[in-house]
Amino acid sequence: MKAHGWRRVIAGMLVLAGLAVGWGILAADVAAGPPPAFISALVSATPEPPRRELQGNVEVSAISAIDSPSPTCSRPVAGTGRCYIQWSYLSVAASSPGSIISMTVTIDGRLRAYHAGFFQASMYIDGQVYGPGFRVTCGLPVGDGSTGLGNTYNFSILARESGGSMAANDGSVTCPADVVHVNLPLVQKQ
Repeated sequence: MKAHGWRRVIAGMLVLAGLAVGWGILAADVAAGPPPAFISALVSATPEPPRRELQGNVEVSAISAIDSPSPTCSRPVAGTGRCYIQWSYLSVAASSPGSIISMTVTIDGRLRAYHAGFFQASMYIDGQVYGPGFRVTCGLPVGDGSTGLGNTYNFSILARESGGSMAANDGSVTCPADVVHVNLPLVQKQ
């Protein structure tokens, strides 16, 4: 193979690697998530055009903004101590002419998901990508237990764009309390 043939092969591999990184999703600790083919079908590069605003008489794209509804925390099965934090969707738009580099989800200072952009003006992540959600410990009842609430978790959704701008949604979500039931084997006295 001549030298220019190898260049084409390498260029093709770089393009494929870039596409893989662009659509790659690292969702650590996501319990029982959907298969990768389902994930790629739910991630859309351009669900809606970027927001616009007027500066003087000129219309320009607004600085990056993250749109995400408040998260929920659910306990599917009582007595397990397992709760799941979930968003119905996450969305971010870059300011023009920038593009989205990445969007991350952090819960209590721990990176739980990383989404990479690939020369796209906006990114939309359907909540179904995370399966049941991000698994956390529900926690014991707070105080006298009358509220039914357990642990509270701080979250941060951070987006970066090629122009150097960043946007973040920070907040907290409280999970329902849960007491784990442990069945110990009976020990016979000798």
